Amino acid sequence: MLEHHPIKRSPGTRQERDQLVRTVCQECSVACGLLVSVKGGVIVDVQGDEDHPVSRGRLCARGTAFVQGVHSAERLTAPAARRKRGEPYKALEDWKSGVDLLAERLRQVRDRHGPDALVIACDRESGLDFRLGARRFARLWGTSQVFDAAGEPLDPWPEGLDSPTAPCTEWIHSECLLLVEADLAASHPVAFGLIQEAQRRGACVVAADARFTATLAKADVALRIRPGQGNALGLALAKLMVAERGLDDRAPEGAFTDPAAWRASLERMSLESADAALGISGDALRHLSGLLAGRRAVTVLTGRELATRPHHRIWLTLAKAMGWVGRSGGGWYPVDAGTPPLAVEGDPGDAPPTQPDRETSALPELTEGGRVQALVCSGDALAEWVSPFGGVAEQAELVAHFGAFPNATWEAASMSFPAALWAERSGLFFGGDRSVEWGRPIVEPPAGCRTGLDFWMELARRFGWEQRFPWARADGLADHDAFYEWLLARSPAAVGVRLGDVRERSATARCFWPAGESAHPAALRSAALEAHPAPASLASDGAVAPGYPLALATVSSSCRSGDASRFWAWTRTLASEDAVEIHPDTARRLGVENGDEVLVETPRGELSARAQLSRAVSTSTLGTLRRVGGLPALLRKKDQSADEARALLCEAIP
Repeated sequence: MLEHHPIKRSPGTRQERDQLVRTVCQECSVACGLLVSVKGGVIVDVQGDEDHPVSRGRLCARGTAFVQGVHSAERLTAPAARRKRGEPYKALEDWKSGVDLLAERLRQVRDRHGPDALVIACDRESGLDFRLGARRFARLWGTSQVFDAAGEPLDPWPEGLDSPTAPCTEWIHSECLLLVEADLAASHPVAFGLIQEAQRRGACVVAADARFTATLAKADVALRIRPGQGNALGLALAKLMVAERGLDDRAPEGAFTDPAAWRASLERMSLESADAALGISGDALRHLSGLLAGRRAVTVLTGRELATRPHHRIWLTLAKAMGWVGRSGGGWYPVDAGTPPLAVEGDPGDAPPTQPDRETSALPELTEGGRVQALVCSGDALAEWVSPFGGVAEQAELVAHFGAFPNATWEAASMSFPAALWAERSGLFFGGDRSVEWGRPIVEPPAGCRTGLDFWMELARRFGWEQRFPWARADGLADHDAFYEWLLARSPAAVGVRLGDVRERSATARCFWPAGESAHPAALRSAALEAHPAPASLASDGAVAPGYPLALATVSSSCRSGDASRFWAWTRTLASEDAVEIHPDTARRLGVENGDEVLVETPRGELSARAQLSRAVSTSTLGTLRRVGGLPALLRKKDQSADEARALLCEAIP
């Protein structure tokens, strides 16, 4: 990213306007400040807000190109249905008739198969209100099967403090920044600009990932690890830095309730076969350990997917033990983990709960004996999150899509409901650093589009549950102000955060949760935690599965891999959902040419894909745009037996 010098231009001078809207970009969790000029209900200019305390006028490509989606000719603007997949959609008369039809089909599924036959999948495109409304509706329906692409920490702290202790505004004071499976250069380029500023000031930037990413390309030290093994890297570093390097006792003694027990667990942990589990040599691991141990202010940034895998808590434990937390330029920053636990399952008038609702993050057994017969999916959740291999849509009796654009989920559905985009709706937005922002609508949505809360309110009325969704305006649409005010008042982690304060905040005075936090929300400075114990062996987590010599990793794209590739013409060639990246040496051993049809076998299923040769992945890794995490895998040509491919790969890959 180019070095930033504020230009202090007069907002909107490039275009005539009749309205100037100050809001925050919601394309990622950085929440950059926006100044948007609108004329005649159309966005005519987008500029960064120079007064925003984090972005300081910066915007990435996504922060300006969202306008093309808002005004796209390919927008879905009317509810539609069809008898079966493959037939053309037919527009329905209005939302009322569409929701009537959806409710009747859902009743039929429940009568035949029970409430657990329904799965609701929430993509980020549809917004927080769709996800929260889905959880509330599911409680009334009688199922817990609501799944979110963001996931939930698999092993959360009892205090619920799985959130940043190293605000991004402090990164420039770091002596070293360690990014683990976090490709911020591609996915959060404005935040990565702060990392580069720290780098220019002398900080060492270390990046570890399964793929040669844009972040690795810009780092001072780059490590290629096996997919999904970022937390295992943290365990190994803890073993070396704490158990073997003789850490000063004063740091862990003040950080943990029982530091001796944690030290004992590290002493018992074996690093035997760690090189096979992690994919890096012991020498490289010890070099990294020494590099980090020699610096007083280290910021660790971990990717979003690591929160849903075992041992994610090791990073906060390590940062506390080393004394990085609470020091300017030091601490832990789990990317996209700034949303507090929210309690949405109570009824209006109930006393606020003392603990937030528990959410599920594990995927259901979707392919199990026809158990799932109805799916309600937002965005492109079916293709990217709920069903990486697309098997569920074919067996289900009903697939309903709530989204703004045609995509793979829309193509698999039999009903479609058009969604308002973030630039067209109001509501809370939780950014990084535990910030709470109010997203102001920039323009009105097309007449046939609705918000996520509108969708669930309409559906709840068909089942007689309107009293459980009482947030309606006089026109029958959702009152987002009332909904979020109720939500903040009953969510333990957000108690004291006032909606009025959030809505009226100036560009230089952000709001944070928990209430009362300043611009440096490091609530863990003085907290004594129960340290995360180490496993007996680093290689016991199944990093290398017998019979699967490769690993399948999720590949991040600089644009959204689903919807963006279908409505931004200039991104269509950047994302192909059926492509799998293969290192040329691996492809050569199997006789695979660029563009060949190949099969990827995993314990979760089989993926048919097109070969895309790339040195961005290692010889032991395959890359896919589908969100499958780090899965063991076997690659073969379509006319090749699994045994033959396995033998060829095992000869070359230890």
